[in-house]
Amino acid sequence: MKRRNFLKNIGKLSSAPLILNGVGVSPFVSPGMLEFFNTCTGIEDRTLVVLFLKGGNDGLNTLIPIDQYDTYINHRPTIGLASSGTGAFINLDSTLGVAEQIGLHPSMTNFKSMYEAGKARIIQAVGYPSFNQSHFKSTDYWLSGRDGSYAAASGDGWIGRFFEHAYPGVHGNPNTQFPDPLGMQFGDTKASLSFHDCTSTYEAVNLTGQNPGELFGLLNGLGTAPHADTPLSEYGAEIDYIMSVENSTNVYGERITNVYNSGTNSAVVYPDSYLGYQFSLVARMLSGGSKTKMFMVHKGGFDTHAGQVMAGTPHIGEHAELLTDVFDSIKAFHDDLTSLGMSEKVVTVVFSEFSRRITENGSNGTDHGNYGPMFIFGDAVNPGVSGTNFDISQINDSGNMLETEIQHDYRDVFKTLLQNWMGAGDDILEPAQMLEFNIMPELIIPEQIVDPSCYISLIALPAELSFFDAQLTPEQHVSLQWETISEINVDHFAIVRMQEGRPETEINQVQAVGESTTSQFYETFDREPLPGLNYYRLKMVDRDGSIKWSDWRSVNLPEVALQHAKIYPNPAAYDFNMVFNSNQQTEGMVEFFNMQGQLVRTEQVAIREGFNKFTFSVNNMIAGTYVAKINLNGLPAHTFTLVIKR
Repeated sequence: MKRRNFLKNIGKLSSAPLILNGVGVSPFVSPGMLEFFNTCTGIEDRTLVVLFLKGGNDGLNTLIPIDQYDTYINHRPTIGLASSGTGAFINLDSTLGVAEQIGLHPSMTNFKSMYEAGKARIIQAVGYPSFNQSHFKSTDYWLSGRDGSYAAASGDGWIGRFFEHAYPGVHGNPNTQFPDPLGMQFGDTKASLSFHDCTSTYEAVNLTGQNPGELFGLLNGLGTAPHADTPLSEYGAEIDYIMSVENSTNVYGERITNVYNSGTNSAVVYPDSYLGYQFSLVARMLSGGSKTKMFMVHKGGFDTHAGQVMAGTPHIGEHAELLTDVFDSIKAFHDDLTSLGMSEKVVTVVFSEFSRRITENGSNGTDHGNYGPMFIFGDAVNPGVSGTNFDISQINDSGNMLETEIQHDYRDVFKTLLQNWMGAGDDILEPAQMLEFNIMPELIIPEQIVDPSCYISLIALPAELSFFDAQLTPEQHVSLQWETISEINVDHFAIVRMQEGRPETEINQVQAVGESTTSQFYETFDREPLPGLNYYRLKMVDRDGSIKWSDWRSVNLPEVALQHAKIYPNPAAYDFNMVFNSNQQTEGMVEFFNMQGQLVRTEQVAIREGFNKFTFSVNNMIAGTYVAKINLNGLPAHTFTLVIKR
């Protein structure tokens, strides 16, 4: 793997200074987080593990509606599971109501045991409005926390938005309370959309294909001393990107390696599969002291258009093997955590981007469907079934469930886990775009539901912002203006600039009035904006170190283009003319270099939009050959070869 691709897969974690294991760590944590740590012991140690079943798990052969068995087998005469004899489904719970009677796929014996132990819950008929049956679109919706009403793909995910607002002192800034990355990903080399925040920053570490115990050895030495001046070009952007990723990941690599090597697994035997290995890594990282808040693991292969079952023996085949691996791995993971004394700290949630059609196809398989089940596991999970068997006679011409059969929006599940398990207050759920959905109080046992007094809530700075704006001036500078309605204990403001492919850079600081009950207006300038699209946001810093951010503002600095440029006469004896057309008004500089590369002369020029003509005397220049360069906004725009003869 090429170094840049490796670094991309690991993820850009932070450009903030961080040193671990005796070398020093940033101490910053917001006051709200410190209060949370001090008063709500145990909640800060909670972790959510998310398992994504990629490809579309067949929910109807996973959970068979016993009350509608005849209809079920009529829809699936070839792949339907038997109700008795060899390969028959397993009755989940005979004490449930008639409409809740579920038959489990015979490969789900370990799910049955977890359910009977009070550690598992089923959520029936989960989906979202305006359902999309494309793998790519539906996956994007589940990972971003959106639905089919969104026409365009989003660049942010529900976990990333939660991280960004729940942990503002940790988000992009590791510290003594959170030396670990907030998120960690296994099982897919592509960085999951779910971990991207509102700036599309990937707020996790992707350890897919990496041995955590050897990570620091692999990364050690990749970091580089800062370059004093990188070229303002695509090449320079690559250098900046690699430097920032290498230096920050180097630090995380040491922490991850030490945590992994400090951890252990119990004597529990995991399935000999990649999913089993992923779960064993999560358990070992937690055992080693990892404070990572969310882990995502993956299991592919669920796109079972053909060969879902073995002909004549529907309880055997590809789907049976997939389900065996999933639920055996989850059971081993929970048993491992129990043996390690950590099972009360972890909840696992399982989803797939869609289910399969109610009707089978002609290839011993099923095609893309819509609504399907979710599962949650853990000591804190309230066992049981949410919802009832959907009416499998209510299907459309394609063999899919009708839209009226959806019982739960998947975001109801995620919102409940964020609030009742992880402790997200409404002021975090709102910017995480989860507030409008429902809480399902039956998912977590009452004594484990986070009390509102222990919610992680946003601590707003005592600077109330009226507006923040960025505008391009005629001089091609960027004016940054903002106004506060009131200020209490505010120290200063800082302007942060970002451009695609480049790290965030603090370009200016402005001292705050600090204490004010009336509106205060501020302005500063970026006098050297980068060509192209620049993003700016305002950092408001309190005297106690708390930080609050404004939204991003963008300014596009069009690149100056010159056309029909030429010089004449050439060779020149006394003077020469330079003419060209410009697509905009700007300031420029003409530089003259001799053939040894030495700068011998500079001339400032005011360039107009449209036709330009400049006359330069060469009386004071000795005869010879020169290179004349036009620079616009600090970038070379055109080069001529000039000959002086006398």
